[in-house]
Amino acid sequence: MNRHMRLRALGALVAVSTALLAGCSSADSSTEGTASGSTNSAAAAALTAAYQGVTGTPPTVATKPKSGVNLWVVSCGQQVPSCATPVAAVQEAAKALGWESKMCDGQLNPGGWGNCIRQAASAKADIIIPVGIDCVSVQAPMQEAVAAGSKIIGGGGADCDAAGGQKLMASERLQLDKVSIKDYWKLNGKLQAQWLIGRTGGSAKVLLLTFTDPLWGPWITEGFKEELATCSGCSIATTLEISNNDMAGNAMAQKFSTALLQNTAVNAISIPVGGWMQAGLSQSIQSSGRATQLSVSSGFGDASTMDLIRTAGFAFGALGYASAWGAYGSVDTAIRVLNGETPQVQGDGFQMVDKDHNLPASGDYEGGVDFKAAYRKLWGLG
Repeated sequence: MNRHMRLRALGALVAVSTALLAGCSSADSSTEGTASGSTNSAAAAALTAAYQGVTGTPPTVATKPKSGVNLWVVSCGQQVPSCATPVAAVQEAAKALGWESKMCDGQLNPGGWGNCIRQAASAKADIIIPVGIDCVSVQAPMQEAVAAGSKIIGGGGADCDAAGGQKLMASERLQLDKVSIKDYWKLNGKLQAQWLIGRTGGSAKVLLLTFTDPLWGPWITEGFKEELATCSGCSIATTLEISNNDMAGNAMAQKFSTALLQNTAVNAISIPVGGWMQAGLSQSIQSSGRATQLSVSSGFGDASTMDLIRTAGFAFGALGYASAWGAYGSVDTAIRVLNGETPQVQGDGFQMVDKDHNLPASGDYEGGVDFKAAYRKLWGLG
């Protein structure tokens, strides 16, 4: 795997949170053209639910932005679109507000993220938005920034209290109504399971990949397992654990290829990060000799994931997520925190996308909500 592909894969890992990226509109959510394998009503209902997904709408409570705000946005890694896209959207929103904004590139590693947060604190940033970065990865720098007077707003990552630590963010981004950030990631796994249940007609035998390093990796797996357990004819054939260390060389693709070849009963695959597909997993599926027999789901990706849906020689579905919506939501949260107001639910959710459902004609998934116009109206920008 070449350097570019490793960077894309790692960027997908750390940024998927940017996720905590969704614009899961109801656009093209019809179930016409569902898989012929959906032979029972429960499986068909699961597929319908996966395509519908879970989404909300931008807030409706207006707020007036303060002037003269100094905002720093910390990128998980500008080398990859899943970090760079929401960072650009944060800066776009800040510019619309007349705020000064500064981007610091964390270069895909916790040391870089921490250095950026410390630079922001030294520059007396009013607001720091770490995009795609969990607090536990940078706890000490965040503590220093808070002590220096900066307010940290979630850019898709979880606060430290999600892992039993001290709450350091002024607010996480509140994405869906009454859904914690853990349950948000579990929903990621749930929708993937629903899609595989439906695609296989309730007979999924799953090769399940689990990302062990971030907080959200095991959360996705937990949500997937809970939903798959509702399908009496489905089971997990084998689980493959993937860590950041597996990104070196071609280790991840080799581990995956071996697991696929050794488990011949597998007819379904769940991959937590869409960007992994371009890091050798898609090639392994194609070369397995079983591509046409497999249904493959993935979590958040970027434009390359949407392109793969369009061209894959196997059934492939991925979570669609409008990352720019989430970025505008973080800025809206920052406005309200500075005003001493209650942060609002931003509504960015997600839905499963495949070649017949919810797929944009070209480019990345953006959803069907004109969220930029909605936020401009909320902020009194017309």
